Amino acid sequence: MTAQLALQNFPRLHVPQSQAKVQSGSAAQAAPVGDELLAPEDLVPVHREAAVRTESRALAELAELIRQNRWNEAVDLFHPVEEKLPELADHGQDIRVREKIAFALGHLGRHDDAIRELAACLKREPDNFFLHASLAYTAYDSLWAAKNRQVLLSGKARAERITLAHRHFTAAQALRPDTVTNFYRQGMLFREIEGKADKSIPLFRRAVENWEQLEPGDRERRHQERKNYVKALYQLAGALVATGRPDQALAPLQRCLNEDETSNYLALAFKYFALGKVHFHMNRFAEARDALLFAAKCRHDGPLDFVFELLARVYLALGSPDKAREAIGRVPEARRRPYIRWTEADVRCAAGQYEEALRVLTACVNRDGFSRHKGLLRMARINYLLNRFDQCAAHAEAARRFYREKWTNDCNEALFWLAAAHLRQGRRDDAVRFAGELEALDPRFPRLDRLLEAIRQQKK
Repeated sequence: MTAQLALQNFPRLHVPQSQAKVQSGSAAQAAPVGDELLAPEDLVPVHREAAVRTESRALAELAELIRQNRWNEAVDLFHPVEEKLPELADHGQDIRVREKIAFALGHLGRHDDAIRELAACLKREPDNFFLHASLAYTAYDSLWAAKNRQVLLSGKARAERITLAHRHFTAAQALRPDTVTNFYRQGMLFREIEGKADKSIPLFRRAVENWEQLEPGDRERRHQERKNYVKALYQLAGALVATGRPDQALAPLQRCLNEDETSNYLALAFKYFALGKVHFHMNRFAEARDALLFAAKCRHDGPLDFVFELLARVYLALGSPDKAREAIGRVPEARRRPYIRWTEADVRCAAGQYEEALRVLTACVNRDGFSRHKGLLRMARINYLLNRFDQCAAHAEAARRFYREKWTNDCNEALFWLAAAHLRQGRRDDAVRFAGELEALDPRFPRLDRLLEAIRQQKK
């Protein structure tokens, strides 16, 4: 076969008309289009390659600065990326650098800036687990900072930040459902930030289950998550106690003690205090005493006031008011927070020192801007027993007013003592009114049935 015949038999390629003109020597050029896979500038990659090298150097430097906790230097050198490393932003090589910068910003307490950086990254990589996890943690960390009064975050801004954290914790969990840390942290968000212990329990359980289902090799590879597994066991026990299930709390707490025996992620004082608290709520007062006495002997950087307060309540339950007073006495008076003052007043009442109990509570309510109603209600009860019904009613009314201003709801116990005080003063109509309001709110309120019967027996 001749060469000419071979060319005739070879299939001819279709050449678009615009390209045919170029091939025929026309001066016109086809305009490059490009898409997400290839851009015109990719045909001459020298600038993109330079951006990749810049990214590599920036990441290496950021890693070293972060390793040394030099957060300010990391931010000063590389933030904002658009100004400090514009070639990275131009070529889309900035996501990893922004992620590291966000980490540094978070450590500096600049949570809003960190969230903006991570949100920008997620717009381009919406299925990136690490970005979702980082943004969720940054939002969560900002809420902790607000709780500790390090930053101001309240009202609508706080509610929006909680929603943001939940959204990205959920997204991270969907992408990697076998993780420990994201379930643990969302559980903490519910329990410690929102005060919703009931909603935290399934998340702590899932964190525990995820770790315990891992194969030994996976546990070794993900060893950094073991700490949050141990903490999830501890928090699960606490949440179960808080929701009235102490009998279920003992098993996870014992596992926590066993798992943390050598690692000591949690201080012994905290773990044995928790054990004492579980036994106390199970009415095992001798076991609670032993656990708390051990907790009190453990080395701990901070004060152990909470241990001595619970120990005092345990001694009251064991019928030892003198030892209860000794336990409270181990807390310096200047450090006795309201909940310690309440127990101190209970100790005074157990010893028949009612006037002294009232003195303690009066000093407490004058300084308590968050839970004043609890001290006032104790004062109402003491005055009722002393037949000072006018003072009982006054304290109950003050407790009700404070509670309604603070939480917008009515205070059931305040209504009870208002009704009881007015009944004993012969003001039956007022007693009926307050008791009726309480019955509408909580028909099973303790001793309400006795109060209603006493009202019915009193003649008009």
